[in-house]
Amino acid sequence: MSYIVIKIGGSTLTHLHDSTIEDIAALKQQGYHPIIVHGGGPFINEALAQRNVDPMFQDGLRVTTSEVLDVTSQTLIGKVNPELVSKLNRTTLQSIGINGLDAKIFDIQPLDKKYGYVGEPVDIDTNVISVLGESFVPVIASIGIKQDSGQLYNINADTLAYKIAQALNAPIYLLSDIPGVLIDNKVQSILNAERINQYIDQELIYGGMIPKVQDAIQAIELGCQKVVIAAGNEPHIIQKLQSGQNVGTTIQQ
Repeated sequence: MSYIVIKIGGSTLTHLHDSTIEDIAALKQQGYHPIIVHGGGPFINEALAQRNVDPMFQDGLRVTTSEVLDVTSQTLIGKVNPELVSKLNRTTLQSIGINGLDAKIFDIQPLDKKYGYVGEPVDIDTNVISVLGESFVPVIASIGIKQDSGQLYNINADTLAYKIAQALNAPIYLLSDIPGVLIDNKVQSILNAERINQYIDQELIYGGMIPKVQDAIQAIELGCQKVVIAAGNEPHIIQKLQSGQNVGTTIQQ
């Protein structure tokens, strides 16, 4: 099966261009199997604000206390995921919402305790994705469960998308609120590991972009075909990426 992993950032969801959904439908008609992974940062921040909880980040990752985990899981699974699924299902597509609690689709490896309840997905069951992807467009929320303990974990949505792309040997399109990796306000069309590390050392790549590009390097080394970071609000962005137009930032070896 020819998979394409599409990660839709939380900020992109608030102004997702209708043509993006048209492009996903076109992929399905062309015989591809799109897999959508999403975050929900702005929605989580809004829900935290209602509880008077300030969001905290370290190394570009959301520090996830027990209270933050509760808000994050409720927001992603109860609000963001069904809204995106509903939007897709108002077209010719048949999409289905899932997360790491469903069908033992993946297990969790906790990260450093300084991040709280944050983990990364391991042992991804590609058979589950294959079965769902044959008939539906899976829409995966970035929440998981450690199977031996039953503890929920927050997952960086980029990391989840990368791990799935690795497991499927698929390309990945990261649809973001920026047009690509910006250096001195200019989109870099192509980057490799050496150049990325130079920019990080020079603090030209910083904040949440650091884990995004570092995970991209690792994903490519471990089997992901291609990583492209591009603007999610650009009309027909997926169509442009598929046709090889010079948009966004392609990260390669």
